Amino acid sequence: MNKVTIRDVAIRAGVSSTTVSRVTNNKVEGYMQKATKDKVLRAIQELKYTPDLRARSLRGLRSGIIGLVVPHGLNPFYQELAYALTKIFYKEGYGLLLCNSENDTEKELFYVEFLASQNVDGIIISTENLSGEKVRILLDRGTPIVLIDEDIPDANAPAVFTNNYQGACLATQYLINLGHKRIAFIRGPDKALSCQERWRGYCDILRKNGLTLNYAFVGKGNLSYKSGYKVMKQFLRSHNQEFTAIFCSDDFMALGAMRAIQDGGEKIPRDYSIIGFDNIYISSLSNPQLTTVAQPVTKIVRETFKIIKNWDKSSLNLKGEHKHLNTKLVIRESCAENTRG
Repeated sequence: MNKVTIRDVAIRAGVSSTTVSRVTNNKVEGYMQKATKDKVLRAIQELKYTPDLRARSLRGLRSGIIGLVVPHGLNPFYQELAYALTKIFYKEGYGLLLCNSENDTEKELFYVEFLASQNVDGIIISTENLSGEKVRILLDRGTPIVLIDEDIPDANAPAVFTNNYQGACLATQYLINLGHKRIAFIRGPDKALSCQERWRGYCDILRKNGLTLNYAFVGKGNLSYKSGYKVMKQFLRSHNQEFTAIFCSDDFMALGAMRAIQDGGEKIPRDYSIIGFDNIYISSLSNPQLTTVAQPVTKIVRETFKIIKNWDKSSLNLKGEHKHLNTKLVIRESCAENTRG
């Protein structure tokens, strides 16, 4: 069976091949009426026409594909981010090519170069490793790049991310308002700017409330369930009953910490209050349900897509533009008033 061509679609719809091309490239605004677009879409569906994206990209046309590089593919936050992107991309006629670097610099560089070589319409990067110089080289080549969730200060690239400092302040102050004065903290990787900002917010709110920062109550995790469990086990062995609440840099570590507490025979929130960050979907499925700081994932992906879609129109004026989106506290069942003094 012969492959359906763009001319076949044009004949079926009674339009020119150029009109079909405009529809498949999502460039119809100002060029055609909705009825014409609908005729073309109906013909595409009837003939099961699939544009040759590779050939289009080689001709310098829109590929219809956007790449996403994430550092922790198994982390539910990045899964939700990718899911939210696919929803908006499908609606807008784009596909998503997802690459998981496993927080490995070499893999990250490979995937970014690979995506750029495929002439994708944009690359969304959440990175803890990529250098500003590398990003600037890609930008100079004309590759649209948007940083998401993590920033690279010297990259001069547009970025969309949560106000992590503000979120950490909300979480820490909430625990203090519940009467907790000895609050442990499980940090994420120092090289992640988001984790640095969450740590800074925690420290500043302790000082603001006249509380002493006790480094014995500070542990280092890697944003995984396993690391949250391990750090909490260490806390319980060394400092059991010395702290009454725990703030974790992300929900995945918080869920691991909750399990460690429960495995030790303690109850949440009777014995310990715990709060996370991200509001991943499974945080509402835990027992008890996890109180957390919600990132505005839907707003993040909308702003990210807006930057990529308007890249040509902006004449690259979007370089360096940063959008900070505020968080909100989601109160569930894992925190309670301190009764231990």
